[in-house]
Amino acid sequence: MPNPQQVELADTPHSQDQTCCGVVEEVKTQAREKRASRSKPQPWVVRKLMVAISLAIIGYVAYVYIGRFCLEMITEDGKALSNRKVGISLLAVFSVLLLWTLWAYMKVVVTPPGYAKDHLPKQERPILPTRPASWRSIDQDMEMNLPSGHQPQPSFSTNLSHGRHRSESIGGPSYEAMTMHENDDNPEGQSSKNTLTNPPHLLHQQKSDQMMNTFDDIPPLPEEAPEASTPVTTDSRDARLDQVLKVPSIKRRPHISRRPSSTPILRPEHRYCSRDELIKPFRAHHCRACGTCVLKYDHHCPWIGQCVGARNHKFFVNFLEACSVFAFYVFGTALAFSIHGAMSRNIDIDVQYIVLIAIAALFAFFTSSLLLSHINLIWLGQSTVESVQMRQVRERESRALSRAFSWWECREKGRAQQEWDEEWGVMATEGNIWWLGSGRRGWEDVMGKSRWGWFLPVGRSQTDGLSYPVNPRFDHLGILRRRVEWPESLR
Repeated sequence: MPNPQQVELADTPHSQDQTCCGVVEEVKTQAREKRASRSKPQPWVVRKLMVAISLAIIGYVAYVYIGRFCLEMITEDGKALSNRKVGISLLAVFSVLLLWTLWAYMKVVVTPPGYAKDHLPKQERPILPTRPASWRSIDQDMEMNLPSGHQPQPSFSTNLSHGRHRSESIGGPSYEAMTMHENDDNPEGQSSKNTLTNPPHLLHQQKSDQMMNTFDDIPPLPEEAPEASTPVTTDSRDARLDQVLKVPSIKRRPHISRRPSSTPILRPEHRYCSRDELIKPFRAHHCRACGTCVLKYDHHCPWIGQCVGARNHKFFVNFLEACSVFAFYVFGTALAFSIHGAMSRNIDIDVQYIVLIAIAALFAFFTSSLLLSHINLIWLGQSTVESVQMRQVRERESRALSRAFSWWECREKGRAQQEWDEEWGVMATEGNIWWLGSGRRGWEDVMGKSRWGWFLPVGRSQTDGLSYPVNPRFDHLGILRRRVEWPESLR
């Protein structure tokens, strides 16, 4: 028997919205868990089915454009939309673009992305260290300055026992496993499931939050010692904590702070794949659709029947370039001449022309938007899966700022964001562990230095997918450091 109060609450519009949103979130969670629990790769026929469909679509477009659209002009049929010279010109340009598209498409289909199992031997899972040496000195400094009776932070090995630390990896889990759990919405980072969101060089901020109640045990600065009747303010507490914990004093707000990921993504034990039983190279991920680890995994593309990775990312961009130009050309010419023929010559438009225009418009929009997205990611030195993680970081910071400031305090939000960037760097570039320092270097790393190779499926990328230089703004564990800890030339 349901509670009458519960029934009454369920009838309100607000509760109905919550129920609807809850159902949607539950369905999304179940879909993620289903993908993550998939142990067998997709059958080869299923993965290659879209390749046959893509070739069929290209063949249909070629049939309508050549056999109906251009041929009627060349033969000067009564239903022709223009004269013979125009038809020959349109056919010549169409043939060149068609060959370019087919060349790039077949190149990306037959070129594998690169698989880790072909280059690395199998081995047992590395043993997790009890405490990395680089963290021990930091923790000892923290514990020496803690008040009496205060408990130290959990060790590295304790934190690694929490299963969700893998969701922040850039070189670790599969894409489906990474997106299984949503990031913690708590801006203070106090939830147990988000234990590793605070890097070791930010532990002073955690100590600050934990020591506020026992702040009287910390000796004041000699030159700024307040009198007994002077109240202790937040700014004075921060300054004294910075002095005690030996951390450079940076102007910050005590209730919000940037918490970069503290996951040691460069450690071998973090990059171990239990399915392939090997230590994955940097930026490699396990694709559940293909059933193996892919070098510099970008995404699994059903249109090419395989993953986009280190060895075929360049050809994928070449195909997007060719397909975008090809689709826009077909759409523009077919639409223009169809409108001209219908208005000036009173010719009935063939239904096949309408279907052709619709298909060309759809693929022109799809491929051009995907091309612009990949150009932007290459310029930033990110892959698609890495951009998802970076977007989650931005969303978490945006939620923290929204909770700390009211909606009209836009200037204060911008000032807080600017202070974070001054302290930690811009997350999209300086906060990206694989950023090469400039967009041009990132573009040449993927597309090569030959200008012909930027548009034609020739040449290869500069990297083999097995090793990548690490951004010097990160430490040897792959954890972002503060700007004051960067090399002098990068500050």
